[in-house]
Order: sequence, then structure tokens, then C-alpha cells
Amino acid sequence: MRKLALLLLLVPLAAACGGGGQKAGTTTATVSPVAFVKGAAHKTAQAPSEHITLQGTTKVAGQAIALNGQGDFDNHKKLGNVHATFTAGGLNGAIDEVVSGTTIYLKSPLFSAALPNGKTWLKLDLQKFGQSQGIDLSALTSQNPADALDQLARTGSVTEVGDETIGGADTTHYRAHIDVSKLPQGQKLQALTNAKYGPVDIWIGKDDGYVHRMHASYTVKPSGTAAAQSVAYTMDFSDFGKMVDVSLPPASSTVDATKSAISGVGP
Repeated sequence: MRKLALLLLLVPLAAACGGGGQKAGTTTATVSPVAFVKGAAHKTAQAPSEHITLQGTTKVAGQAIALNGQGDFDNHKKLGNVHATFTAGGLNGAIDEVVSGTTIYLKSPLFSAALPNGKTWLKLDLQKFGQSQGIDLSALTSQNPADALDQLARTGSVTEVGDETIGGADTTHYRAHIDVSKLPQGQKLQALTNAKYGPVDIWIGKDDGYVHRMHASYTVKPSGTAAAQSVAYTMDFSDFGKMVDVSLPPASSTVDATKSAISGVGP
């Protein structure tokens, strides 16, 4: 079940690949918060690309991990990369990630010694792993934020919080609450992970209609694990439409850990 826990920690980064609605209108007074959030999601998903900055914290087996990173994503190709640094128990390190749809490639000194000679990248096919658990992860991770936020609007509620400035942009802050049971395969996912979600916060630019920030938090306790694992992350989006150049790691340098038991990753 450790792989299931790892998968759930990686889902936010996979979901980032796709950006985040044709603008809901020139004014916000005539549309509901749900409609405005859906409109911003559509517009951001239609942008060719964006830059992201990521801040997150994870607590696994009582060990707190802080993560900070930056990356770029091509929304049309569902392809992106992130370079992040982390701190865990006084240990500092770095991790590189390439996302292609529901496949994630990871490179870090954390597990480099456990890889076969000549291999530097770890490959995880989240869709294949999800299928082994009876879950279609393409419905959760391979969607653009337009689909994700539209789904959110259909499975929960959205309220307006207020006006805030994010990265120099004037935005409106919205908060959504998820009804997990209404998500695709939500009951099955809940049975496997015992997930509990906090509210999802979204900040939408007043002038450009793009999603500028998303924040979410949740805890999971997969069957067979002793303690719950918590995740909280904030992603900022900027530089919409800028040129992005992302290459997949060569097959000769990767090892597929989707089913294999690699130290720190396997069951």
C-alpha cells in the first residue's frame, strides 16, 4: 500500500499538467460563483502553457516534509517539468519531475543509489497502477482544470471569499467544498484511501480571467498503513502562453517502478 500512498502524494503535480475558463463575463455580478470558477477554468485550460510555483507540506509516518519548486507546462501536450527542493528532518535535497499525462518521471539523490547502474530516472505510470487497484486515474489526473473545476462545481459548493492581490494581480478568492462520494469512482477511492479533503481555494484574475492560484489539503490513510498522511499545497500560475520546451527522459536512463519493488517506492 506504500505505492498507493505515494501515488496520492503525486496526484497534485500530475493534475497541474493542463493549466487551470473562457471568461465568465465582463462583470461578476450577473454570474454565480460556480459559473465564474468554471469560466476561469475553461479560459486557463485553453492557454497554450503556463509557469507554476509550488509550495507544499507532507507528513508521512510523523515525518514532516517541506517542498518548494517551479516548473512549466504545455497544456495542449499535457507535458511539463518541475524542479523542487525539499527539507525533511534536517535533510535538504532536490527532486526533478517530468509529467506526461498520467506518467511521472522522477530524479533525485533520494533514490538514485537504489536504481540499476546507468539508470537515473524513476518512471511511475499512475494509470496502470490505478487500474491494478480498480481505479481509472485518467478521470482524476489526466484532465485539464476546466474539467476538474467543472467536476468540483458538480460535486460540491463554491462561495466567494473576497478580493486579494496574488503576484501583483487583482483577484477574487473563491472556496469550494468537495463531496467525495460524488466524484468519479469516489466510493471506491474512499474505501482504498480513507481520504478526507479540506476546502479547495481558487484565486481568479479580475482583469484576465485566469486562475492565478489554487490551494488544497487532504489526508489519506490507505488500508494497511498505520498512520494517516497529510498533504497541503499551493500552486501559483503565471506567464500564460509563454514558450515551453519539455523533453521526456530517454528510455535508456529510466526504470519503470510501477510494479517493481524499489527501495522507498515499492510496497
